[in-house]
Amino acid sequence: MLMNVKEYLDTVCEQIRFQKAHDSIKKELQDHITDQADALMQEGIEQQKAFELAVKEMGDPVLVGTELDRVHRPNMRWSFIVFVILFSIVNFSIRFFIEQNIPASYNANFINLGTVLRLVTGIVVTLAVCHVDFTILANNAQKIYVIYLAIMLVLHLYLTLFGITFNGARNYIHLAFLYLKAPTMIYFFPVVLVGLLYDCRGKSYQAILLCGASFFPIAFLSMGKGNNAAIFIVAVASVILILVSIVRGWFAVKKSYGLLLLLLPSILLLLCIVRFSPYVQDKLEMFYNAVQDPLHYTVKGVLQNNVKTASLFGMGELIAIPSGKIVQLPMILAQDFFTSYVLYYGGWISFALIFMLYFIFIGRGFVLTYRQKSQLGSMTAFAVLILFSLLTLWNVAVNSGFFIEFNPLEIPFFCYSGKASLIFFMLLGILLSVFRTGNYAKNEIIPEDQKNKFFRWKNGTLTIEIQRLSIEIKRQKKERDTIE
Repeated sequence: MLMNVKEYLDTVCEQIRFQKAHDSIKKELQDHITDQADALMQEGIEQQKAFELAVKEMGDPVLVGTELDRVHRPNMRWSFIVFVILFSIVNFSIRFFIEQNIPASYNANFINLGTVLRLVTGIVVTLAVCHVDFTILANNAQKIYVIYLAIMLVLHLYLTLFGITFNGARNYIHLAFLYLKAPTMIYFFPVVLVGLLYDCRGKSYQAILLCGASFFPIAFLSMGKGNNAAIFIVAVASVILILVSIVRGWFAVKKSYGLLLLLLPSILLLLCIVRFSPYVQDKLEMFYNAVQDPLHYTVKGVLQNNVKTASLFGMGELIAIPSGKIVQLPMILAQDFFTSYVLYYGGWISFALIFMLYFIFIGRGFVLTYRQKSQLGSMTAFAVLILFSLLTLWNVAVNSGFFIEFNPLEIPFFCYSGKASLIFFMLLGILLSVFRTGNYAKNEIIPEDQKNKFFRWKNGTLTIEIQRLSIEIKRQKKERDTIE
């Protein structure tokens, strides 16, 4: 009897090419066969005959499998690729316009064959990464973290020993005739952290602390390379991810205590940095001076005036400095302050249209993330999207000229740096991998040795969950009172 059902299900799944869908399809078909057989047995048909009839009523397994193969296929979200290509076209167009409106002596060359090749390479990398199974994060979280940490360590040592100092940071690598800026590898950490969080499900307060502490080696290896703002953004994203995992009940802790355990050290650490870091003190003083009496011949002053004098549509005004010369926005770090150029050349309407389109892209991603059935998939996609969102908000804030940090970072898919672009394309590939197959990923059950256990013996240490034990005793007593 069971073999007949098993053979039928196996034959159906042989026709379905997408392997990840097999388990869910088998379960769905088996439930349907069982329900039909139960109905037949209620009519007086014996069990074996009832299952044989139920299987027969399902239809030819080859035809059923062929039809299901058409339905159960990875759903590639091509709209995201179209969005990115559209962003790149807008990016190229604005930078080309900038090139045509700045003095030839500035020697700016934003649009060239290499820029187009980076886009093509990025799309190819995205398509390659999106076919990688994102669920490797679940089973190899610690290995992935160690490999990631090793890569960061090698990069740190190489830059320390052989890196070229630029703007006070060793962030350039000299290879033969090439000068390459060190890639911002720290942007991958939120995805790595999701794997660690998923691996720690069902564990207690120590796991929360360990997941939070996993960021510190990565932050240390990223310091001194012009990435301080990126470290801050990734730290915020990491805190958000741990908070969400606590709220979702991934840890065997009382949620309010878990949130306090995470937030209190984070706030204290932030206050210590603000209070004792000369770098931060200097930035706070610059912020205060900029707000009180902006100096219009500084970069921050130009950025502030750009916001104040931008037109509704079209090019804004020029800014005079004390020497009597005229300074145009493209003369100031033209590779970095892209958001300001959009506002300067296109006005508020162009600025709003471009960023409205960009946040539609981000918003669509959050909607698909919310619909994910897989916990690992939804958190992985959320990690990528929250990083993209924080980077964009930071960039817009810095480009306003009223912010404490001089590094605007890159807006994903609107950046000039080829290395950063490649990292963003890889993160996009991870996002698409979740959207393609996330609904077929299993939600692994929390290990029984961690679930609902009040006494745990591990490595010679006895852990007693007093509060959970007390709650369980009260629950059982209430049940007995009800029965009596």
